Amino acid sequence: MSGNETGGNITESAGDEIVVERRRSRAKRILIRILYGALALSVLAVLVCRCSLAEPVSYQVALAMTQAEAKVHRTAFEANVIELGNVVREKREWKTTVTQAELNGWLADNREFSKTLPREVSDPRVVLADAKMFIIFRCEIFGWDAIIQGELDVFCTDVPQQIACRIYRVRSGWVPLPIDAFADQLTERMVAYGADVEWSEIDGDPVALVAFPEDAFQLGAKVLTVQAIEIEEGKLMVTGKSKSKLP
Repeated sequence: MSGNETGGNITESAGDEIVVERRRSRAKRILIRILYGALALSVLAVLVCRCSLAEPVSYQVALAMTQAEAKVHRTAFEANVIELGNVVREKREWKTTVTQAELNGWLADNREFSKTLPREVSDPRVVLADAKMFIIFRCEIFGWDAIIQGELDVFCTDVPQQIACRIYRVRSGWVPLPIDAFADQLTERMVAYGADVEWSEIDGDPVALVAFPEDAFQLGAKVLTVQAIEIEEGKLMVTGKSKSKLP
């Protein structure tokens, strides 16, 4: 009788050890999965971080402009504005062309404009290519440095003084971003300039319809009406009409 009891105790003890071992094995597998998951997330975070810092070649070229070059291009941009003022004094219809270099020179060398940017934004540049406008800048997002790129089309509608801005996509480096935040910033900036902003869409892409006041664009005693905007490789062409400003 006592022998049977001993055998039963040994069997129960062995069974308990098996159960404990299985639990340890299961816990070990769970721990390994957690570690692998944490490692995968860490690698993903590093890749996303690196991708968000990826600078398009066109942005690198724009940033490579020296301060002296920026000043030259800014001067050319301002000279074009002065020349446009001379044209609209004599003619009702006008046309002006601004190059990508002139725009970026103005952005790089205009300290007053830089002061108007949000604290998180720096080094904005414009790239004009493939009949689109690319707005690229550095931005700090939740403590992370990123390169933000918005791909846009800008054109006039049939409504006087209304300019449409179609947003194709927004990316941080190579990482796609929701367009909503970019759209909200665009709305806020345009409203600050006194414009009314409505939103529509073309083929699923959001389109900001920005209506400026009649006297929003002035040169001297003339009020300018923008009638067409064309984007070509490296340049932006704007045409319109002018009329005398009412007293």
